[in-house]
Amino acid sequence: MTTGDKEKTDERVRETKTITLVGSAVNILLTAVKMAAGMMAGSAALVADAFHSLTDLITDAMVYVSINIAAKEADEDHPYGHGRAETIAATAIGATLILVGLLLLMDLGKKLVSGVVGVPQWPALAAALLSIVAKEALYHYTVIVGRRHDNQAIIANAWHHRSDSISSVAALIGIGGAMAGFPMLDPLAAVIVVFMITKVGMEIAWEALGDLMDTSLSAEKMEELGKEILRTQGVVSYHELRTRKLGGDLFVDAHIEVRPDISVSEAHNIAETVRHNLKKRLGATDALVHIDAEDDMQYKIIRQSRAEVEREVAKYVSSTAGVRGYSQVVIHYLGGETVVELVVEVEDGATVGEAKQIAIAMKKGLEDGKMIHKVVIRGKLTDNTIN
Repeated sequence: MTTGDKEKTDERVRETKTITLVGSAVNILLTAVKMAAGMMAGSAALVADAFHSLTDLITDAMVYVSINIAAKEADEDHPYGHGRAETIAATAIGATLILVGLLLLMDLGKKLVSGVVGVPQWPALAAALLSIVAKEALYHYTVIVGRRHDNQAIIANAWHHRSDSISSVAALIGIGGAMAGFPMLDPLAAVIVVFMITKVGMEIAWEALGDLMDTSLSAEKMEELGKEILRTQGVVSYHELRTRKLGGDLFVDAHIEVRPDISVSEAHNIAETVRHNLKKRLGATDALVHIDAEDDMQYKIIRQSRAEVEREVAKYVSSTAGVRGYSQVVIHYLGGETVVELVVEVEDGATVGEAKQIAIAMKKGLEDGKMIHKVVIRGKLTDNTIN
């Protein structure tokens, strides 16, 4: 990890921990205030809302633990890092919301069936107003930090705050309606609050499960990655572009096609340039770039070794009159065929015409065999290539 990457990670951990601790403090206060006001003022909606704030406090703890785990560097057992901890925390947050929603719904069902409905008092109204203001402010603060650092658990927690704010609005309406002479509005508002809690939980859990299943990025993000790859000089095309997220970490795999006649080192430099650009310009944590000399989606493996090809070349060179030797053998496997390039040195005193005839004979002999499909021969007496 570079110094710049470490500083970025440290800042990410520091800010996400701070917002989580601030959220915990707010949730402790709101849980106590709403629970006390709800019970004293006789508001089922506010009591349900207090349980919502309590689940916020529980999920704050989950997020805090996940931040510490995700901040650990990659090791032998976790070569891709510990970013999955954030996704697991987001899944747990969603599951917690769903469970709390179902439990509250069962309790409210019993109260509605019993027909015992009280009229809440003004402290419940005040507590609901306080909750709306506090949780909406906390949502905006949290979601900004979560998006800045692409932390799925923090963003999930922010939406948990927002759901608490919305549920407080429902509670406020229910309490106000009950105080105005419509007592059934309070328990009905409580039911709405519970459904909101459950809905948000399902959405958070579903998105987190998608990341656990290595769901790809959106089509727009994939297109952006593809454009960045093609922007790199030397890339002919790309295919098999794959992505996956581990918490806030993005990993990219891609096959790039380069010209088949360039050196291995040049192709490697192109691939490393693509990797660098994806990391620096698009925020990828790392990228694995595979180099292809052609589109290998339907690649046909040619099962022969370099030693076998060289033996075939040596056999024809040794049996061709007028040839002193050969060098610079380059083997290409393209389109399911074996293509060989080599430099041939003819005997001293040979004319250009004689050198051409020797090369043509060698080319025909090699291509007539079963192993080599195409031969490109270059001679020292001419700059021309014999194809």
